[in-house]
Amino acid sequence: MMSPGMQSEKRYFQHGNTTTFEHSVAVAERAVRLANFFSLGRRVDMRSLVASALLHDYFLYDWHDDEDWHRLHGFIHGSIACMNAKRDFGDKIVNDVVADSLINHMYPLTNVPPRYLEGWLVSVSDKMCATSETVSPGRFRYDRHLENVDKLPHVPSLDELSAIALTLNTVNSIGFIRSSAYRMRLALKSR
Repeated sequence: MMSPGMQSEKRYFQHGNTTTFEHSVAVAERAVRLANFFSLGRRVDMRSLVASALLHDYFLYDWHDDEDWHRLHGFIHGSIACMNAKRDFGDKIVNDVVADSLINHMYPLTNVPPRYLEGWLVSVSDKMCATSETVSPGRFRYDRHLENVDKLPHVPSLDELSAIALTLNTVNSIGFIRSSAYRMRLALKSR
């Protein structure tokens, strides 16, 4: 949680007035509560569950910026989060369970559902937290601003070209039909 990448999540708002850091912590808390509520302690690797929840939105950019590739944020940010997490934390933290959870936490936007129970808990917790953050009365307060943003670390993420290349080449992440439609849209747009 104190790593430069996680701290840099405090730079970006996720839903309304909730930062990506706050959202990630809330998803981790909710996922652990759900696992405990359903008595899944023996079936769930808690370390992988918490790592998956904390890193599920580790995309490290402001998806509200007006850039063409941000329109695909919902489809591709799980894969970007996984690549950033592997780069910053390695295979010891980002094991197969964590990687699958990160890539597929946006199911059904991604055509592939999570393969592991940890991924399902993260996916459900993410949707519960996002809904709560989106409809909360505090979401409509426009006076919230980030303090001491200049003192927060800035960890670079993938740049625009890498994200577009990822989108065009990742058939499993957004599906063949969606991928083909996006390639066609890009081709028509460039004419």
